[in-house]
Amino acid sequence: MGLLDGQVIGTTKLIDHGPPAKRFNLVIVSEGFKSNELGSFATLTQQFIDFLFSSQPFDSLKCAFNIYRFDVSSTESGADNPSACGGDGTFVATRFDASFCNGGIQRLLCVNTLDVISVVEATVPEWHQILVIVNSTLYGGSGGNVVVTSIAGSWKKIALHEMGHSVFGLADEYPYWAGCAIDTNRNQYPGTEPMHPNITTCTDRNTLKWKELVLPVTPIPTTTNTDCTKCDAQPDPCASGTVGIYEGAYYYHCGVYRPEYQCMMKNLSGYCAVCRRQIIVILSVYLDNCYAPVFGPIPLFPAIFVVLILLIFVTILLLLSLFTEKVKCLVEKLLFIIRNCLKGNKNPCISI
Repeated sequence: MGLLDGQVIGTTKLIDHGPPAKRFNLVIVSEGFKSNELGSFATLTQQFIDFLFSSQPFDSLKCAFNIYRFDVSSTESGADNPSACGGDGTFVATRFDASFCNGGIQRLLCVNTLDVISVVEATVPEWHQILVIVNSTLYGGSGGNVVVTSIAGSWKKIALHEMGHSVFGLADEYPYWAGCAIDTNRNQYPGTEPMHPNITTCTDRNTLKWKELVLPVTPIPTTTNTDCTKCDAQPDPCASGTVGIYEGAYYYHCGVYRPEYQCMMKNLSGYCAVCRRQIIVILSVYLDNCYAPVFGPIPLFPAIFVVLILLIFVTILLLLSLFTEKVKCLVEKLLFIIRNCLKGNKNPCISI
């Protein structure tokens, strides 16, 4: 199963915001879709793109992205579902050998990542992240340079969660490994301060890695697990979105803390403030310094008046030689409006 069980049908650049060398290049690849099912894959890809850019903070970072769709057919639909983890024992012939039950965990869905990377690099060598969508309605996914997700009910959130690991260096914030009622060796975190930006062992307000986001009235610790033999089930004692330190994260019941009660990295809810901050830091390098303003078309005679006024502003700025980067950008925006006032501009990602 593998190379002979499918083929690359074609590649489409769905989002084009500039040269690949200057943008974050996300590649979305099909797995376990027969050739007559690739239309469904195209629909799923667009659904993910819509979800991505409607989610914080990606809604304000769209201009950083190029997105490609790789249509790859498989001989059969789905993914392997070994009986070792309680699956039905199904094995199917797919291009990238997708399978559940990796590492003895049913939800851990993986593919042949080296094979996926080889296929992608042949067309998009500048890729930064690959997302493989597997044609299975069983819940599952995995992270890494190649993020994998099934199409179970919350699959789009699974994909964002896994990208949180591989692209943005975020840790899992849930306080278990196999499950709260299953784990027997996850009572107390045994390690030192983690390198991840969204978990900590620190309980000192003044040295906390996300201290700038904690209000003075928020207690530190914000929650404490009183029974470290199990996951903490207490409700959130603070208003939703409060940043503090909540005990239970990184697969352990106690001794390690997360920034908010809920987060994409804990239970597939929206990214918490600390995670959003990290995402912005990582993706900001793929944004240009100055973008054209968005505005509607201006009728001819009002446009003449607008152009005259803007030319006065541009002349004043030039005469004063206020050439900081912000002023340079402002001048470019004014000149853009002058050049395009009759037709307007709807594209917020035109770099100037």
